[in-house]
Amino acid sequence: MTRSFMLAQLSQEFIITARVKGLTERQVIWHHAFRNILVQLLTVVALAYGALLEGAVLIETVFSWPGFGSYLTGSLLLGDMNAVMGCVLLVGVIFVMLNLLSDMLYQFFDPRTKS
Repeated sequence: MTRSFMLAQLSQEFIITARVKGLTERQVIWHHAFRNILVQLLTVVALAYGALLEGAVLIETVFSWPGFGSYLTGSLLLGDMNAVMGCVLLVGVIFVMLNLLSDMLYQFFDPRTKS
């Protein structure tokens, strides 16, 4: 994903203009291109957290590792609904907080949203 975001930015006109002005490739990438892909990258990372938790549940169940995923699976199999609701609530709160943090970081990385 990062590579495709970067390739899309490197073909923009302002990047070509920066290269024509004589800036080094490092300056072009870090100061012009990377700053513009940070918002997209933040969105992908924040939304990938759900897949990360899904993988934790699957891996801990398959390999019988102790952890959050195996606790959730064991609670589901035993019918312990209080533990299941607590786990789902915890995952939901963490997911919402990460998305809130990414929205706050948008203002820092994207000057268009500062107004």
